[in-house]
Amino acid sequence: MKNNAVIKVASIQNHEEDEKIEVVSIGTFCKEEEVFVATYEESELSGMGDTTTIFKIGKDYFNLIREGEINTVMEFKRGHSTSILYNTPQGGLALQVKTRSLKIDINDLGGTVDLEYDIFVDGKQSINTKLIAIIDVKQN
Repeated sequence: MKNNAVIKVASIQNHEEDEKIEVVSIGTFCKEEEVFVATYEESELSGMGDTTTIFKIGKDYFNLIREGEINTVMEFKRGHSTSILYNTPQGGLALQVKTRSLKIDINDLGGTVDLEYDIFVDGKQSINTKLIAIIDVKQN
């Protein structure tokens, strides 16, 4: 059963605390077999309007999926690197993503994902991102 949830996402790039981006959205949260799924619509504030973001949260992995104006599937697992295609209206970009750290504390009522990762373009690190997602299920 899908529950309404408040989903707060904060991200800091390249350790620039004063440029932290925080977005709070209303979305849904449920458990599909052994995977927790949080879904919300991006806002114009995030620069990704007309995009649905889906978090798939397993015991030891976190997938960030965007569908719509922005299309991508980013897979995070501690110590792993993945190649992704990040599609925007301006075109696609091939990236390498390396997970530095991943801490997951999640249950049927929501929880927290604490993630740090590096993005590489042409084999060179270009962005370090720290992302914290907090999911709070609203009881009906």
